[in-house]
Amino acid sequence: MQIGRLAKDGGVTVQAIRFYERLKLMPQPRRKESGYRVYSDGDVKRLRFIRQAKTLGFSLEEIRDILQMRGRGECPCGEVVSIAERHLRDVETQIRHLSKFRIELRRAVRTWQRLGQPKVSGNAICALIERTMSTRSAGVKQAMNRAFKNGAV
Repeated sequence: MQIGRLAKDGGVTVQAIRFYERLKLMPQPRRKESGYRVYSDGDVKRLRFIRQAKTLGFSLEEIRDILQMRGRGECPCGEVVSIAERHLRDVETQIRHLSKFRIELRRAVRTWQRLGQPKVSGNAICALIERTMSTRSAGVKQAMNRAFKNGAV
Protein backbone atom coordinates (compact mmCIF):
# COMPACT_ATOMS: atom_id res chain seq x y z
CA MET A 1 0.00 0.00 0.00
CA GLN A 2 1.06 3.59 -0.48
CA ILE A 3 1.64 6.21 2.21
CA GLY A 4 -1.82 7.78 1.92
CA ARG A 5 -3.52 4.46 2.61
CA LEU A 6 -1.15 3.72 5.50
CA ALA A 7 -1.92 7.13 7.00
CA LYS A 8 -5.67 6.49 6.73
CA ASP A 9 -5.47 2.95 8.12
CA GLY A 10 -3.11 4.05 10.90
CA GLY A 11 -5.14 7.12 11.85
CA VAL A 12 -2.32 9.63 11.32
CA THR A 13 -1.21 12.09 8.67
CA VAL A 14 1.24 11.44 5.88
CA GLN A 15 3.54 14.00 7.52
CA ALA A 16 3.44 12.02 10.78
CA ILE A 17 4.58 8.87 8.97
CA ARG A 18 7.49 10.70 7.36
CA PHE A 19 8.38 12.18 10.76
CA TYR A 20 8.29 8.71 12.37
CA GLU A 21 10.54 7.42 9.61
CA ARG A 22 13.09 10.20 10.27
CA LEU A 23 13.02 9.33 13.99
CA LYS A 24 13.44 5.64 13.13
CA LEU A 25 10.13 4.69 14.74
CA MET A 26 9.02 3.36 11.37
CA PRO A 27 11.43 1.43 9.15
CA GLN A 28 12.42 2.91 5.83
CA PRO A 29 9.94 1.48 3.33
CA ARG A 30 10.92 -0.17 0.14
CA ARG A 31 10.23 1.88 -2.96
CA LYS A 32 8.75 1.23 -6.38
CA GLU A 33 10.74 2.15 -9.46
CA SER A 34 8.64 5.31 -9.57
CA GLY A 35 9.96 6.28 -6.13
CA TYR A 36 6.67 5.73 -4.31
CA ARG A 37 6.93 4.24 -0.85
CA VAL A 38 5.38 0.80 -0.40
CA TYR A 39 4.05 -0.32 2.98
CA SER A 40 2.70 -3.57 4.40
CA ASP A 41 0.05 -4.58 6.91
CA GLY A 42 2.90 -4.92 9.42
CA ASP A 43 3.56 -1.21 9.01
CA VAL A 44 -0.09 -0.48 9.86
CA LYS A 45 0.25 -2.59 12.99
CA ARG A 46 3.46 -0.79 13.99
CA LEU A 47 1.90 2.62 13.37
CA ARG A 48 -1.09 1.72 15.53
CA PHE A 49 1.29 0.54 18.26
CA ILE A 50 3.08 3.90 18.14
CA ARG A 51 -0.23 5.78 18.39
CA GLN A 52 -1.37 3.67 21.34
CA ALA A 53 1.95 4.06 23.16
CA LYS A 54 1.73 7.84 22.66
CA THR A 55 -1.84 7.79 23.99
CA LEU A 56 -0.55 5.98 27.08
CA GLY A 57 2.00 8.75 27.60
CA PHE A 58 5.21 7.17 26.35
CA SER A 59 7.62 9.60 24.70
CA LEU A 60 8.69 9.05 21.11
CA GLU A 61 12.20 8.26 22.36
CA GLU A 62 10.83 5.60 24.74
CA ILE A 63 8.69 4.13 21.95
CA ARG A 64 11.72 3.97 19.65
CA ASP A 65 13.76 2.23 22.37
CA ILE A 66 10.97 -0.27 23.02
CA LEU A 67 10.56 -1.03 19.31
CA GLN A 68 14.32 -1.41 18.84
CA MET A 69 14.49 -3.87 21.75
CA ARG A 70 11.61 -5.81 20.23
CA GLY A 71 13.28 -5.75 16.82
CA ARG A 72 16.52 -7.17 18.20
CA GLY A 73 14.59 -9.89 19.99
CA GLU A 74 16.42 -8.93 23.15
CA CYS A 75 15.03 -8.46 26.57
CA PRO A 76 17.31 -6.04 28.37
CA CYS A 77 15.15 -6.43 31.44
CA GLY A 78 16.87 -3.68 33.42
CA GLU A 79 16.11 -1.17 30.67
CA VAL A 80 12.51 -2.38 30.34
CA VAL A 81 11.96 -2.15 34.09
CA SER A 82 13.54 1.31 34.15
CA ILE A 83 11.24 2.58 31.40
CA ALA A 84 8.22 1.04 33.14
CA GLU A 85 9.15 2.52 36.54
CA ARG A 86 9.72 5.97 35.08
CA HIS A 87 6.44 5.82 33.17
CA LEU A 88 4.58 4.60 36.26
CA ARG A 89 5.88 7.59 38.25
CA ASP A 90 4.84 9.95 35.46
CA VAL A 91 1.36 8.40 35.22
CA GLU A 92 0.84 8.57 38.99
CA THR A 93 1.91 12.24 39.03
CA GLN A 94 -0.41 13.02 36.14
CA ILE A 95 -3.31 11.26 37.87
CA ARG A 96 -2.71 13.32 41.02
CA HIS A 97 -2.65 16.56 39.04
CA LEU A 98 -5.74 15.64 37.05
CA SER A 99 -7.60 14.66 40.22
CA LYS A 100 -6.81 18.03 41.79
CA PHE A 101 -7.82 19.82 38.61
CA ARG A 102 -11.08 17.87 38.44
CA ILE A 103 -11.97 19.03 41.97
CA GLU A 104 -11.16 22.65 41.17
CA LEU A 105 -12.92 22.53 37.82
CA ARG A 106 -16.03 21.01 39.38
CA ARG A 107 -16.04 23.75 42.03
CA ALA A 108 -15.52 26.44 39.38
CA VAL A 109 -18.35 25.19 37.20
CA ARG A 110 -20.75 25.11 40.16
CA THR A 111 -19.74 28.64 41.14
CA TRP A 112 -20.09 29.93 37.59
CA GLN A 113 -23.52 28.31 37.29
CA ARG A 114 -24.65 29.99 40.52
CA LEU A 115 -23.33 33.38 39.42
CA GLY A 116 -24.83 33.21 35.98
CA GLN A 117 -22.85 33.64 32.81
CA PRO A 118 -22.65 37.49 32.73
CA LYS A 119 -20.62 37.55 35.98
CA VAL A 120 -17.94 35.09 34.84
CA SER A 121 -14.69 36.70 33.73
CA GLY A 122 -13.42 35.93 30.25
CA ASN A 123 -10.14 35.04 31.93
CA ALA A 124 -11.77 32.54 34.30
CA ILE A 125 -10.69 29.32 32.62
CA CYS A 126 -7.16 30.71 32.10
CA ALA A 127 -6.86 31.52 35.80
CA LEU A 128 -8.10 28.03 36.67
CA ILE A 129 -5.48 26.42 34.45
CA GLU A 130 -2.73 28.71 35.70
CA ARG A 131 -3.49 27.71 39.28
CA THR A 132 -2.54 24.15 38.38
CA MET A 133 0.89 25.26 37.11
CA SER A 134 2.52 25.75 40.49
CA THR A 135 2.22 24.61 44.06
CA ARG A 136 0.01 26.95 46.05
CA SER A 137 0.72 28.10 49.56
CA ALA A 138 -2.15 28.45 52.02
CA GLY A 139 -2.16 32.24 51.52
CA VAL A 140 -2.34 31.96 47.75
CA LYS A 141 -5.09 29.38 48.03
CA GLN A 142 -7.14 31.66 50.31
CA ALA A 143 -6.63 34.62 47.97
CA MET A 144 -7.73 32.52 45.00
CA ASN A 145 -10.80 31.33 46.88
CA ARG A 146 -11.74 34.95 47.73
CA ALA A 147 -11.27 35.99 44.11
CA PHE A 148 -13.27 32.96 43.04
CA LYS A 149 -16.20 33.91 45.29
CA ASN A 150 -16.10 37.50 44.00
CA GLY A 151 -16.36 36.31 40.39
CA ALA A 152 -12.90 37.59 39.43
CA VAL A 153 -11.87 34.14 38.27
